[in-house]
Amino acid sequence: MSSNQINAIPSKGKVTWIAPSNIAIVKYWGKQALQEPINPSLSLTLNNAKTTTTVEFERISNNKSAQIKLWFNGAEKPEFLPKINRFIEQLTPFFPSIKNYYFTIHTSNSFPHSAGIASSASSMSAFALCLLSISNIIKGESPYPDLKTASTLARLGSGSACRSVFGGWNLWGEHTQIAESSNAYAINLNHQIHSNFMDVKDAILIISSDEKSVGSSAGHELMTNHWFKQSRIDMAIENTSNLINALSVGDWEQFIAITEHEALTLHGLMMSSNPGYLLLKPNTLLAIEAIRRYRLETGANIAFTLDAGPNLHILYPNKESEKIEVWINSHLRPLCENQFILFDSQGNGPELINYSHNNQ
Repeated sequence: MSSNQINAIPSKGKVTWIAPSNIAIVKYWGKQALQEPINPSLSLTLNNAKTTTTVEFERISNNKSAQIKLWFNGAEKPEFLPKINRFIEQLTPFFPSIKNYYFTIHTSNSFPHSAGIASSASSMSAFALCLLSISNIIKGESPYPDLKTASTLARLGSGSACRSVFGGWNLWGEHTQIAESSNAYAINLNHQIHSNFMDVKDAILIISSDEKSVGSSAGHELMTNHWFKQSRIDMAIENTSNLINALSVGDWEQFIAITEHEALTLHGLMMSSNPGYLLLKPNTLLAIEAIRRYRLETGANIAFTLDAGPNLHILYPNKESEKIEVWINSHLRPLCENQFILFDSQGNGPELINYSHNNQ
């Protein structure tokens, strides 16, 4: 390599991406191979529950191993580094020059960490997008990466992160009825979604911001020898088919039934694991009962779902949001920790905020 070519390679710079969380309607629970799902999942990308990540990079010499420092919400977090280092090791075949750079990471969430709002989905998708942008910058290309590649690599950091690189409705996992579906990356389904489901609101009830007693990675591992594993796979495939039909024809009644069945099934699988564990809180159950009563009494199109935690996502159409949000504030806010609710909505996906580099 000539000295001019060496000098053309950026010596340092930084990239900032904002990436959203997503809420799975059909749940991903259980892994196989290299961070691939045992069943398809279908999710909605959010708008306000998001992670902002800035990665500063600086070239080092003598091919030393990449060194990393990480700050989360303004505090240095060395305990997060083992996961980040594993992720970078997995990316090295795709990004060989990664070993030639120091990285300083500043990341923050707009929502409580480890409380069942898929913080790993937003954080690992944001980080993957930053690294891919850096890779492109080093190669002299556009900082906007190919989203299929971003989805594939984000998956290695966190399975659900592969769905957060797209806006709206996304499918991850092979499904015989969807030719382009894959276990390696997510695909976007917005082109086949009815207008009834292209303006969905999501009120996230923070029942508890305590860190979960059992993390999602451990929960996925417990599915490997779960008594109900094959039944769960079959159920998820069928629910995915039925959900796609509901979304394509605009059927809220069918959507509600599938959404709530999937949410309760997820927590049922946790409780029936060996060892079993419980992430729901008393106020989670009180809120579920209240939502069902309200729907029965008013006919409102309102559904609850949960990720792997105690906090409820309440989904409803924007056109009904005024009356539903009045009810949420009066009846459900008292059940939340510090009366905190994150009102969110369907989002458009990640955003590149800024980037800079130099060759000095």
